[in-house]
Amino acid sequence: MKKFPKLSFNVVLLLIIVLIAIALPAWKAIQGTGVIRGQVVDAEGRPVEDAQVRIREKTLNLIKEGQVVATDQNGTFIFTDMEMIEFIVDASHADGRASAECRYHTYFPGQHFELPEPVVLQSEYERDKE
Repeated sequence: MKKFPKLSFNVVLLLIIVLIAIALPAWKAIQGTGVIRGQVVDAEGRPVEDAQVRIREKTLNLIKEGQVVATDQNGTFIFTDMEMIEFIVDASHADGRASAECRYHTYFPGQHFELPEPVVLQSEYERDKE
């Protein structure tokens, strides 16, 4: 029986790093750019159509200007081509209702993400009660 030579720890570690360096960009290219989606509802949980949803990237020292999309008849919104890791989402409506800012985190740029809970629009009076 033929014995294989022992590989040193450094060689194994180098091979792992090289594999990751090759696989990560390939995986990201296959995955495409990130899609961030969610839903806007009112205080009673009903979907809100035509709400303006804003997403802004948060970096270490600033919050960048963001993008805005409108919700559809089901209160859903979709942002495409997202490369953010830390971001803030909020929503408002022409009738004066608005939401609190919600901060989220993905693990890598371009990751698809669905907000874990709906963005809730409230009147100024309702927000002040909390």
